[in-house]
Amino acid sequence: MDVKMGDHGLARVLSKQGFDPGNFVSKLAQGEEEELLDMKQKVQILADETAHSLKKNVYKNYSQFIETAKEISTIVEEPKEEKEQENPEEETRKNLAFLLEKVEGCSSVTEVAGRQLIHNGDLVELDAESFTQIQRVHAFLLNDSLMIATWLPNRRGPVRYRFQGLYELDSLAVVNVRDAGPVKNAFKILMFPDSKMYQADSTKAKRQWLDILEESKKTKANHDKQKKEAAAKLLAEQQAAVIAVTPTEESNPFAEEDTSEQFSVIETDFLNADWLQELPEDLDMFIAQRNFEGAVDLVERVNEFLKDCPKVPAVKEFRVRIDHRVKQLTEGLMGELQVSPERSLRGGPRAARRAVTQLIRLGKSAQACDLFLKNRSAIIKYNIRQLKFEGATTVYIRRLCGVFFPSLSETGKEFVKAFQEHFGCMSAFVVWAQQELLAFVKTFHRQVFGGKSTLSVIVECVQIARQNCNELCVIGLDLSHAFDSMIVTDLERIILEHKDQCIEGIKYRAADDQWRPMNHLNDKDCKKFIEEMSLAGLDLQSFVYDNCFISLTMNTVQFSKACLCFTKDLLTVHTQEMNTLITDSIAQLFTAHVNFIKNSLLSPSLTEQHKFILKNAQYILETVMGIIESYYKEKKIVFPKELQKINGEYRKMKSRATSSS
Repeated sequence: MDVKMGDHGLARVLSKQGFDPGNFVSKLAQGEEEELLDMKQKVQILADETAHSLKKNVYKNYSQFIETAKEISTIVEEPKEEKEQENPEEETRKNLAFLLEKVEGCSSVTEVAGRQLIHNGDLVELDAESFTQIQRVHAFLLNDSLMIATWLPNRRGPVRYRFQGLYELDSLAVVNVRDAGPVKNAFKILMFPDSKMYQADSTKAKRQWLDILEESKKTKANHDKQKKEAAAKLLAEQQAAVIAVTPTEESNPFAEEDTSEQFSVIETDFLNADWLQELPEDLDMFIAQRNFEGAVDLVERVNEFLKDCPKVPAVKEFRVRIDHRVKQLTEGLMGELQVSPERSLRGGPRAARRAVTQLIRLGKSAQACDLFLKNRSAIIKYNIRQLKFEGATTVYIRRLCGVFFPSLSETGKEFVKAFQEHFGCMSAFVVWAQQELLAFVKTFHRQVFGGKSTLSVIVECVQIARQNCNELCVIGLDLSHAFDSMIVTDLERIILEHKDQCIEGIKYRAADDQWRPMNHLNDKDCKKFIEEMSLAGLDLQSFVYDNCFISLTMNTVQFSKACLCFTKDLLTVHTQEMNTLITDSIAQLFTAHVNFIKNSLLSPSLTEQHKFILKNAQYILETVMGIIESYYKEKKIVFPKELQKINGEYRKMKSRATSSS
């Protein structure tokens, strides 16, 4: 055999039927060394060409296989009628367009591939126990689920309904309800874990609903079974085909290529795992048992699994089923935060933390924050309503603050624990706290400023509230400035009204003042009066003579007592913003009384009493003003120049009185 041949001749020899490799090598070994080297080169070239050709063929078959695998999930199991083959999606688009046009909030329902509208009609939802009408609804039966929508009372345009819920056909059961009494043409739909009763407008309509619901459930069950079987069969066939044409590891012509991404599409049926098949039912069970932690654990697990799955229709459809349960789970958790105030009082904010934690895990931190704070608002409002106005105003305000501010503090502590990694929610808490404070101030205003309370009572109530505001600083919340800004207008009004009343009192007493020393007639009554004035801050012991006389007029003592009380009250509620008002109010009281003293000194009928008048003036302008200055020092407030100026009025009076005598 002549082994001198070209590359193509060598290929024909090696591929010839009945080729004897031993004979071929034996003849080849009889030649020269150069012939052996030449043949080796030709064999190497032929091997490279063969490997390249094999690689191209396998890759071509493999690419076709990938495309086929992607189409597995879109297999339509129903018998493909001629009409469907012509344009199978046109009717679906029309049906779903009807939903989008008529139902508000159902866009997600129309996103599932292959979903079709089978039947729809009006129903009336009934209470299962009292059989009373709850609301009118419109039901849409799809090929895989039942959608319920409520009627819009004030509708505009083509939208007539609002989306209420979507229930999978394989998770609901239809139960006939016999006609009895007021209940006619009714049937129940059991949607684990709930059930609802609906009433059709006629016996015929009821029968149509029952029949078509059962038929649709059977069709979907067959559909799911055929789809799973077809997918498994086709997948097995294609995997066998790939194995048949794929070279061994040693001779794989493109072993260096990473084909893991390509095989990820077809290496398994993603939704065939037992835990995935049982997951929707497990979620239903956990939600019914209120095992929210277990339900959220399942949701997190399936989310982690699905994020790496291809976005094929089968996965999208499964995602919709899970999202429906997540919506139910979210509503259940929200219900935990919307409980009655009586129930919440037993658990407080800690009872809501469980629901908040699970909502945050579901990615609903904004909703959790909103509901948590609304829950606390309802509880605070309820607790305040339980307070009864009994006794003094200050007693009620103390109890009111004892309910409101601790609730605010406790809410703040629990809020930080629940949303410690969600800093964006902190601003929501601050806004909420200010809104709650505003509601508190409305109640505070009604009881404190809305009645006929004295200035001293009002000041005490304000002081109680301020002290409670300051205690919130422990949790990093300072509402003092906000509280002051909310009451400043009313507080200023009260101060001005009380100042005017004091000035009117000065004028009234001045008209009756005859500049005579006080006479208490006996030692016992005099001592009692001295003790009463001492409690008011006035030391009159040095002015007592003859056991029952006090060398000051009653007008002087009454003014001094009123002025000290007024000043003390004003300095108790003092803020930098109110400093000018407070100073002016005190100064005006002194000015009014000083004018009265000046007029008395100028009166010809009182010339002989100048010395006694100046003694009273000295007590008011030096002793009483000195006490007021000490009040300022106790509050660490700068003594105003306006009052210092009034303090010097006595020296002017004394000088004028001396020069005129």
